[in-house]
Amino acid sequence: MKKQMLLIAGLCLVVGLTTVPAQAQAGAIQVNVPFGFSFAEKNLPAGDYRFISGDGRVSIADMHGKPIAIALSNAASGRSAGATGRVIFQCYVGHCFLSQVWSPARSSGAQLLATRAEVEWAKKESNTYLALAGEKSEK
Repeated sequence: MKKQMLLIAGLCLVVGLTTVPAQAQAGAIQVNVPFGFSFAEKNLPAGDYRFISGDGRVSIADMHGKPIAIALSNAASGRSAGATGRVIFQCYVGHCFLSQVWSPARSSGAQLLATRAEVEWAKKESNTYLALAGEKSEK
């Protein structure tokens, strides 16, 4: 009886560990960003990225799934994610910051919290918003 309980507990653990990463990737949006940008106090070069929005957080991974950075976010409403999702950048002369992530797999968007660097840029320059559509969503 004790062996059966250990076996069941082990199977539950294995199933639990394999479903969490799948759920975390469910809201992923693939985007080719043609310019450098900042996210979570990191400066990232232009390239292909996977943006993943979850409850209270946004993370970025490279196209091979390797995590790059994670940041806190708030829920945002009022826009449609579209069929493939979109990411929105707040850009100043010479520099852009990731601002929002809209996944078609989620009912609301994710608004990132402003970093110290972004607040400093906002004091000096006016901003514009730039939206990029996702290439392929992973529902």
